[in-house]
Amino acid sequence: MTATETAVSTPDIPLPATQMHRADGTPRPCNVCKWQTPDPTDPARGQCTVNRHAGGGVWKRWIRDAINTTCSRHEEGKLSFRDHV
Repeated sequence: MTATETAVSTPDIPLPATQMHRADGTPRPCNVCKWQTPDPTDPARGQCTVNRHAGGGVWKRWIRDAINTTCSRHEEGKLSFRDHV
């Protein structure tokens, strides 16, 4: 078992800063976050683009339930072109 799996399955261990986690009925869901790119065929899913590699490249993470998932980097609004470059 890895450290991430332990942190997700054990509520006593704090999650890393940008770790997505399930939170039923959260007031800050991924589907209204500016870093989320919705799936064109299923709006309840999407991709998170908040994380970056050391070289500046985007590290996309798959979101299976954008309505009941959140993280500490949640920001409401629209992503501007400058945020991508």
